[in-house]
Order: sequence, then C-alpha cells, then structure tokens
Amino acid sequence: MTLETLTQLFAWMTAINLGLLIAATLLTMLVRNRATAFHATLFDLDQADIRLTFYRFLGQYKLGIILFNLVPYIALRIVQ
Repeated sequence: MTLETLTQLFAWMTAINLGLLIAATLLTMLVRNRATAFHATLFDLDQADIRLTFYRFLGQYKLGIILFNLVPYIALRIVQ
C-alpha cells in the first residue's frame, strides 16, 4: 500500500466518521425526549443519566475520530 493510498483511506475514514458523528448529534437533538424515555424504561434508568451517557458517547466518539482518523491523516499529509 502506497502512502497516497493510505492518505486517501484516512481521509475517507475521517469524512465518513464525521458524517456519522453529525448524524448522531442531530438525531440525538431531534428525538432527545423520546429516545431518553425509551432507554430509561428499557434499562430502568433515570432520563438524566441517559442524557449524560449520550453526551459522553458523542464526546468519546469525537475524540476517537480525532485520534485515530484525523491525526494520522494530517501526519500522512505532512510526510508526503
């Protein structure tokens, strides 16, 4: 695999994961009350805990995208 191919791979990985992050964020914002009510009854938890869990998930997913997709892409662009 060449550096150019690897760079393109990380670029597409970053774009796809950012798209999924944006979609998950918008979906969470649009159906927040229904989703938290559903998960609260499903797992017998408080809705505030569910909202906090959603927020943590989105933050951890964003960090994962930055660490495992964006930083390697930028490093490969610098090397080329």
